[in-house]
Amino acid sequence: MELIDESKSLGVILRQRPAGVVIATPSATHAKVAIPFIEAGVPTFIEKPMATTVNDALRIRDAAFGSGAPVVVGHVQLYNPAFQVAKNVLPDLGPVHAVLWEGMNHHPRNDSSVLWDWLPHGLSMAQALLGATPASAQAWGVGDPPGFKAAIARFVISDVPVVTNVSWMSPLKRHRMTILGEGNSLTFDDTAKRKVSLSVSGSTSFPSYGDEPPLTRELRAFIDVLGAGKWDMTGLGSEVAIVRAIAAAEQSARSAGRLVAIDICQS
Repeated sequence: MELIDESKSLGVILRQRPAGVVIATPSATHAKVAIPFIEAGVPTFIEKPMATTVNDALRIRDAAFGSGAPVVVGHVQLYNPAFQVAKNVLPDLGPVHAVLWEGMNHHPRNDSSVLWDWLPHGLSMAQALLGATPASAQAWGVGDPPGFKAAIARFVISDVPVVTNVSWMSPLKRHRMTILGEGNSLTFDDTAKRKVSLSVSGSTSFPSYGDEPPLTRELRAFIDVLGAGKWDMTGLGSEVAIVRAIAAAEQSARSAGRLVAIDICQS
């Protein structure tokens, strides 16, 4: 399996016929780098985000459908044992009324805005919890577009508001999701000592979870894909939906928070 960075020659690696590749190039280059491997039938792991334009996301999806090559997008928190436990206990919360998520640090990047850096985490988790994709987006950014350094974005997924707060301007790293029910709450906090807490009817519990690193679990899952030689392609629709949602949020932020509808039928 090859890890693809900017120092690698795509032609050289393609001639080697790798069993699989991991794309870890700047976000805007993901489609350019990944598609030749996908079209050649090479199983491909793409670090999040899948792409930074809807057109590039669709090109990746169509290339995968055309060649049959497995394409996996890296959402490491989906493999976090604590998040997986939070997902399992979600039914104990009752009907979900809202989802609040914040992701922030002090590590600005020059290849994308904070929306493309952080929102794939929150949106992939929200989609996994709610079993649907965003129908609308509204956002307000800090900094000159398109290079926003911080932003607040609101999405609607299956009629549930998902409010996100992302920033490269925080002195501390934070990655926390709170799911609100009727007087109850479930929190996943990746930077806390006890990462999962469930509060129901005034009583708080702390479900246990494993300690295997999420990245280890994620890469093992991709290796399993290499062994099986196949992958559930229906998941690519959810990946395109994430790109559509972030693009809509960026469009909204450039328009002072104008509500942008997302055509989920196109994902």
